[in-house]
Amino acid sequence: MADREPCPWRIVDDVGGAFSMGAVGGTVWHTIKGYRMSPRGGKLAGVTSAVTARAPVLGGQFAVWGGLFACCDCTLTAIRQKEDPWNAIISGAATGGILAARAGPQAMASGALVGGVLLALIEGMGIMISRAFAPPVPTAEDYQRAMQQDVTAPPTAGGLFPTGGFQMATGGGGAPPPDSMYPTDSDDGTTFRTEGSSNESGKGGSSWFPFGSS
Repeated sequence: MADREPCPWRIVDDVGGAFSMGAVGGTVWHTIKGYRMSPRGGKLAGVTSAVTARAPVLGGQFAVWGGLFACCDCTLTAIRQKEDPWNAIISGAATGGILAARAGPQAMASGALVGGVLLALIEGMGIMISRAFAPPVPTAEDYQRAMQQDVTAPPTAGGLFPTGGFQMATGGGGAPPPDSMYPTDSDDGTTFRTEGSSNESGKGGSSWFPFGSS
């Protein structure tokens, strides 16, 4: 019910929607009925006459029902200061009773009962569909898992060789790499070297210089 128009404009919205629904449904219904009831050779004329005569009437009846329902709904919303399925159920019962008031108290009670039951079924189906397609409710484990993850931490929080990455690469216990594996400043630029390879290139040591051995 949160996606509906606010109350002053809800009446106009419901009247227009109800009239459109009744007019479309009446067009389909009276097209079939006019075709079946018309004689041969006059099917098209019979369908056109039935639709133009009866479809707007059914749309107007739907519009009256929708307008009364919206007025009752807005009144209950103003009185109770909240919107819930009970507003729609009570409004449906009141609308059915008002529309049948000319036929007497018994017809009025029957109309109110039919309207209340119909709106209760509609609201119940809406709640069931909303719950069926709603995302699952987070559990305590989900909250704990979300709190343990630091989404604001940069991906290189541990430096050039993070502890976790070094542990995965070497299979060790996560010890930090030796100092000789970090970049060192020299007179002719920055080089990367490992232990045993600073000045021992002739002994077969490997060099970490990005563009080849120096």
